[in-house]
Amino acid sequence: MSMQRSKFSSLLQLLRLPNLFTAVADPLAGWLLTGGRGTLLLPVATSAALYTAGIVLNDCFDYRLDCRERPERPLPRGDIPVSVAWTLGAVLFLTGLALGSVKALPLAALIIFYNAVAKKIVWLAPVTLGACRACNFALGMGGFAPLWPPVILGVYVAGLTLIARREVVEPSLRRVVKQMLLGIIVVDAGFVMTTGDWLGAMLVLSLLLPAMVLAKIIPMT
Repeated sequence: MSMQRSKFSSLLQLLRLPNLFTAVADPLAGWLLTGGRGTLLLPVATSAALYTAGIVLNDCFDYRLDCRERPERPLPRGDIPVSVAWTLGAVLFLTGLALGSVKALPLAALIIFYNAVAKKIVWLAPVTLGACRACNFALGMGGFAPLWPPVILGVYVAGLTLIARREVVEPSLRRVVKQMLLGIIVVDAGFVMTTGDWLGAMLVLSLLLPAMVLAKIIPMT
């Protein structure tokens, strides 16, 4: 039983469970910002699947590097076989594509591009991850959609990525990165608040509580 619990805990760490709440906050905010047109469940589920796919695939691509720089992660520790992680990432990725259909294609393409190419190029990595977040936000947007919220979110995440890339050499930055990741939910709530929808903004902001609680026991980076 103890070993099963340990494996489950490692799986939650591999998926970065606290971060998932920052991911689904994006399409929720986009949906509210554009008047709540259409179904909400589909973009939120698409976001959750593609975000976790990207996280898992990132660790698969970075396995050798993490063995040196982040040995505390589940794959370098040997808690989860790399082959299982590749399979899980692929299943989540295909699930996200199936759920989101054509609307999910830009985000799916950026996830593959980031892991295969962009992460190796200093200036391109933050730009690509910023674009990923902008596309994630856009999953929930329907009808007439203002461009400035996803653009601002993308710039915020690009800045966050620049800081996060220095975590290994400056471990003290991990706290800053954690706070900025949680801050994505606050930024999303702020976008909704600009429309005067205080109830919607509070709904987005409510995702901050479970994210903060889980972040105390599951690393976000």
